[in-house]
Amino acid sequence: MPRNFRSLAHALIRRIGLLALGCALLFSALQGIWQYRSVQQQLQDSIQQLASSNIPLLSVALWDIEPEAARRQLHAIASRPGVAFVRVNVVTGQMFEAGDSTSLYNNPVQRFVIPVPGEQGRPLGELLVVQREAYIYQQVASSLAGMLLGYLLLTVLICGMVAYVLRRDLERPMREIAAFAGQLTPQSLTDPLRLQRGWREAHDEIDLVAGGFVTLQNALTEHIDSLDQQVEERTQQLENALGEIRALLTHDALTGCYNRAFLAERLPQEMTRAQRSGQPLTLVFCDIDHFKRINDEYGHLIGDEVLCAAAGRLRSQLRTDVDWVVRFGGEEFVIVLPDIGPPDAQLVAERLREAIATSLPLQDGRLLQITASLGVAVWQPGEGMEPWLKRADALLYRAKLAGRNRVEA
Repeated sequence: MPRNFRSLAHALIRRIGLLALGCALLFSALQGIWQYRSVQQQLQDSIQQLASSNIPLLSVALWDIEPEAARRQLHAIASRPGVAFVRVNVVTGQMFEAGDSTSLYNNPVQRFVIPVPGEQGRPLGELLVVQREAYIYQQVASSLAGMLLGYLLLTVLICGMVAYVLRRDLERPMREIAAFAGQLTPQSLTDPLRLQRGWREAHDEIDLVAGGFVTLQNALTEHIDSLDQQVEERTQQLENALGEIRALLTHDALTGCYNRAFLAERLPQEMTRAQRSGQPLTLVFCDIDHFKRINDEYGHLIGDEVLCAAAGRLRSQLRTDVDWVVRFGGEEFVIVLPDIGPPDAQLVAERLREAIATSLPLQDGRLLQITASLGVAVWQPGEGMEPWLKRADALLYRAKLAGRNRVEA
């Protein structure tokens, strides 16, 4: 697992928590503004009611010139919550105060007229009531604190429930899918994906992912099978092409016999095997008689037919997968006979001569008589390939000098 890995459920819960916190702050700000205005209005209404109930008493105390009663009345007003300072200015010049006089300059002030007792239109003095702004903030803070605490508790509860649901329905299935994908091998590619999920009324995105994974598996399996088939076909084609190339490298294109390159490669192996096993090894040099005259008289195409016919007749008299024929060059052939020595080698050579010495029908209805001269040489232990071939060629030359269509061994 990567070092900076963070589960999807953790990231979602974190984002939900941040969004919830942002919503709480926004809601608290709006609630604070509304609460501030509400408490402020309540305080103003409370001060007005307080003034309405105390102005008649203050009017009587000031009219009867009872300063102590007026002071007690002011102290009673100043002691009420939300009141910071109270002052009475009498028309005679007297002034009575109670509370914190410094709050007069930075807090709202409400003014009320104190009338003469029994005469509402004639003022006796003025009542100044300074409201305590800090009281409003305390009330707002107290109200918001309770509300925020409840909201945070609700948010934590909701986030906990969301975290449980996310881990159960999202994180756990995704981990199972990731673990399954991480353990896939070419051998287990077709293994089905099984998710441990409870009953649900309908499919969701996790099921779509699992279904897509199954579809991908099936497509990969089909593709791999197709690739295997293509590889098998290409391999077979390559093997066929290599076989054709190998045949071109080791066989004569005209007669289908082995060529001199194959002879140079294979004959030393046969000599080594004969040396190790002690079995004889015979080489027959064969040459078509008067082949130049056939080419001159009938043409090279007929000459090619003669060579192919001679090669086929030679192969027909040999042991399959044991003896082998090489077109040495032109009209010359070399036949290798493993495990055959004199006098059997000469008998095989006579059989080869008789097989070649037959007529070849031409397209114009004429018959072309073919003969061959053969030289038979049995390999001597320790003898090199070139001396052995020269010895067989010398025997072939002797057969030609003796009249052709014969075997010299």
